Amino acid sequence: MKNLTLRYCLTQFTFWAASTGAASFATTYLLNCGISSAAVGTLLAVAGLLSCLMQPVLAGIADKSRRFQLPEMLIGMSFLCVVSFCIQLLSGIPTALTGICYMVAILSSDAMIPLINALCISYTQAGYQINYGAGRGIGSAASAISALVLGYVIARLGSTWMILLLTGFRLLCILILFGYPKIEKPKSVQSSTTHSCSIRAFFFHYRWYCASLAGILFLGMYHAMTENYLIVILGRLGGNSSHVGTALFISALVGAPVIFYFQRIHRFLSNTRLLKIAACSFLLKAVLFYFAKSIGTIYLLQLLQITSYAFLAPAQVYYAQEKVRPADMVKGQAFSTAAYALGCSAGNFAGGQLLGFGVDAILIAGIIMTLIGTILLFTTVTKSDFSI
Repeated sequence: MKNLTLRYCLTQFTFWAASTGAASFATTYLLNCGISSAAVGTLLAVAGLLSCLMQPVLAGIADKSRRFQLPEMLIGMSFLCVVSFCIQLLSGIPTALTGICYMVAILSSDAMIPLINALCISYTQAGYQINYGAGRGIGSAASAISALVLGYVIARLGSTWMILLLTGFRLLCILILFGYPKIEKPKSVQSSTTHSCSIRAFFFHYRWYCASLAGILFLGMYHAMTENYLIVILGRLGGNSSHVGTALFISALVGAPVIFYFQRIHRFLSNTRLLKIAACSFLLKAVLFYFAKSIGTIYLLQLLQITSYAFLAPAQVYYAQEKVRPADMVKGQAFSTAAYALGCSAGNFAGGQLLGFGVDAILIAGIIMTLIGTILLFTTVTKSDFSI
């Protein structure tokens, strides 16, 4: 049995270093380019929405195909990110084109997430050894490093250097993806591709699963809105982009070990219990964010990442695998990440519109979002559509 854990860890590292950097500083970058806060919120919302539409479609192609083509799909989408970033390095391009190119890079990156998750599962089914928790943990560490470095890079060197670094990580990711061995789909999966349900039928086959994804959607709304508008939350407390980078570094850093050792945690806590704990942690964070009166308090509250996103991200992968048939494996991953991406889209849009009413409006909306998400998860995750 060949071990691909190292290559998968490098894939996760380069992917999340670029993805987190682009998403976390999207508002900062686009506002600096002269785009209004409402337009920024709309652009990021459209990116998330288009990503949600792309993910099930791409997953359907991967599930239906008799040939294993996930690495090629990921390479193509990574190349699209590179092109989108490189266009922004050209001098004198219109502000509107800058926003559109950044939007394309974000949506392409978001659409890759279920495919990267499925990449691990597919190679495991083909007889290769991959530790998903280790890979995703390294990815979380990459998010921490990227957030910290880019926060200081923007503050000291400007946003052009941010684009250069993001492009460099994408190019490295492409090189790593080229090194994956060619495999065939397992015969059991090949024979079941004709029984893979359509996107429309998926909602009817997996009603409770899809209902539980609505809870994940609301948690994604809060998480994206808070992170992308952290610049204004910290701004009223006297902070700048370097403080945003530090706050995101803390949250990603403390979450990395949890994700890295998630398989051990998973032995003691079921997927449903992990999702419930994550929901409660998001709700607690939202409430405490509202009452935070200093940058130091925000830093302290970032420690809740340990049981919020650090539980939610890997639990989503195993939860989808548990609730969905093998023939719909990629589609199950895609619907899970699409729900989260749709939530991020809605959160970005809501943040852009609410910013005009002040930071308090954003924080109160965050409490409502997490409360709804928590209620939905508690009432749906224990339900089963049928025995798989």
